[in-house]
Amino acid sequence: MVLHMCLTEHLPRFLSRCEDLDRYVPRFVQREFEGFLRCGILDYGFARVHCPECSYDRLVAFSCKGRGFCPGCGARRMEDGAAHLCNEVLPPLIPYRQWVLSFPRPLRYLMAYNPVICRDITRILSRVVFRFLRRQAKKFLKLKSVQLANPGLLVVIQRFGSGLNLNVHLHALGTDGVYVLDVEGRPVFWALPEPTREELDKLAAQICEEVMDLLRRRGIWSDADVNEDPVDPLMGQLARASMTGTLAFGPAGSRMVTLGSPAAARPSKGRAGHASGFNLDAAVRVAADDRFHRERLCRYLLRPPLAQGRLVERNDGRYAFQMKSPWPDGTSVLIFSGVELIGRLAALVPPPRQHSVRYFGIFAPHSKLRPLVVPRPPRPKPSPACCILSDDTEKSRYGRRTPWAQLLQMVFGIDVLQCPRCSCRMQRIAFLTQPRVISRFLDAIAKRDEPP
Repeated sequence: MVLHMCLTEHLPRFLSRCEDLDRYVPRFVQREFEGFLRCGILDYGFARVHCPECSYDRLVAFSCKGRGFCPGCGARRMEDGAAHLCNEVLPPLIPYRQWVLSFPRPLRYLMAYNPVICRDITRILSRVVFRFLRRQAKKFLKLKSVQLANPGLLVVIQRFGSGLNLNVHLHALGTDGVYVLDVEGRPVFWALPEPTREELDKLAAQICEEVMDLLRRRGIWSDADVNEDPVDPLMGQLARASMTGTLAFGPAGSRMVTLGSPAAARPSKGRAGHASGFNLDAAVRVAADDRFHRERLCRYLLRPPLAQGRLVERNDGRYAFQMKSPWPDGTSVLIFSGVELIGRLAALVPPPRQHSVRYFGIFAPHSKLRPLVVPRPPRPKPSPACCILSDDTEKSRYGRRTPWAQLLQMVFGIDVLQCPRCSCRMQRIAFLTQPRVISRFLDAIAKRDEPP
């Protein structure tokens, strides 16, 4: 894989460049790089599965399960999260609307390394959207009080943009309407009209005002600029270069190389509300009976920042990243050196102990209406013949999640539980984690003519 080869070759150079600047990579970023270099490599541990019919053995390497930029683990997490949201969180047969909130560049820089501010801003977004929906419900449904309307919203914090740049913004998926209790105390859903451009402008202005008030109360924001800087100077340097499109280790102000055609330039859609750098878009809506696009939208919210097929190595040793859609100026390909690409990836790694998905309204864990509207699908009983990579201990702790073997099949199309010889279901034998045992086992396999 191109990304793995890039890190293997250029990561020592990246670390030495940071040391030359007397700046050191934070430990959580180092763990992300080290985990990615071990991801899918048998030398660092694997699960051994066995076919009871034909005695065929298969080795399944461990994954890093990183939260930053690993394409494979990010794709499996995307599938797992989308299945969880569609099957156990989002009520079926009701419409949904996506709210996308982007921020001015200094605020993105602040939110990237201040989880408390990022959490409070997600609460402001939910509060402003809920206030709008409740007022709309009172107006169109003739309710006596806005408190009788009960919307739901989940907010996903994304750190990346389309060009592997640091761009902290919020994707919120909410009910396109509200629940109202009937005379028997049962929740009944009522759809609401689409917000207009003028209403989006007002909502963006309200969010801007509340966010500015929050930052001024914390002593972080003044009328001139942000008064707080990330704790680590290296991450601040990488974040600024990523957001501005400049080189982190090059001459001051030098920009990265881009490729594109002016013919591919696209005009701005102009469907979002704007207020002092705050943009609020609510154009995407999913119909009540459209489960396919609901799952697709959930995958879009939880997608990883990098896909394997979009990064290629050029003949000159640099790396080209092909974007899915061109920028408004026509740029479609970004050119990075190995060290600069690693710097971009380092800026995308989220700080530890920071949630990426938050729930509000009827989706909140302690909401009284959540048990009445959230679906509860029956959970299948574990089969003795299908216990690999999803053993009883893991299922009892994380029963709501998709088994790891099933995620491998969903993402890569490989069923690790099916024997390639006789098509029978395979069983787990052991997990090998000790380096000495792993080395002896792999050496023994290499000396044999047939698999063990």
